Amino acid sequence: MKGPALVLREVRKVYGTGEREVVALDDVDLTVDDDEMLVLIGPSGSGKTTLLTVAGGLLRPTSGSVVVGGNEISSLGDKALARFRRDEIGFVFQSVNLVPFLTARENLLVVRQLGGGRIDRDAKSRADNLLGELSLADRADNVPSQLSGGEKQRVAIGRALMNEPALVLVDEPTSALDSKLGHQVMELLHQEVKRRGVAAIVVTHDERVAEFGDRVVEIIDGALEVAQER
Repeated sequence: MKGPALVLREVRKVYGTGEREVVALDDVDLTVDDDEMLVLIGPSGSGKTTLLTVAGGLLRPTSGSVVVGGNEISSLGDKALARFRRDEIGFVFQSVNLVPFLTARENLLVVRQLGGGRIDRDAKSRADNLLGELSLADRADNVPSQLSGGEKQRVAIGRALMNEPALVLVDEPTSALDSKLGHQVMELLHQEVKRRGVAAIVVTHDERVAEFGDRVVEIIDGALEVAQER
C-alpha cells in the first residue's frame, strides 16, 4: 500500500522576513485519498495557489512535510524533484500554457518526450484516446490559436493525464469560461479523474465548481477553515 495520494503535515510557507513576513500557508494539515476529487475554495490571496504549488513540488515549503503517493518530496534534490513532478503529478494551469506552435496532439505527446520517453505507437494511441474522450478527436491537428477557450482547457486536461499521474492539480479551470463551458469542462475533468482512479485538487473561486468535489475545503489567510463532505 502506497498510502493516500497526498499528505500535507504542518506545512508552512512564509515569504519575506521580519515586519515584511507574509504567512501564505499556516501549518496546513491535509490528506487527499487516491481516488478523491477535492475542491479548494477561498478568496483571492487566501493561499489557494500556494497550497497547490507546494503540493505539486513547484514550490518548497518553509517547513513541514509533503508526501505524494507515499513519497516524501519536500526533501528531494532539484533534479529528483523535477523527475518526480514529471512522472507522478499532472498540472492544469489557469493560463493553460499550451505550446503555441504544436498541435493539440503534439501538446500531449511533448509530455512523454519531456519524460525521456519515445513517441511510439503506444504514446500516439494514448494521446488520441485522451483527445477522443475529451471530444477533441476532430481538433487533434489544430494549434492552440485555432481552438476555443474550452477546447484549450480540455487539451490541458489531456496533457495533465498523459503520463498517468498519481495526482492532478488544477488551478481555476473555469476562470476564462462562461458558465455553460465551465460546467462542461468540469464534467469532463471529473469523468476523466474518476475513470482513472486518480486524485485531484481543484482550486477555484467559483463556488459552482464545488458540486464536482467529493469534499470541499475552504482556505482563509493560509489556514484550512472548513471541510465539507459532499
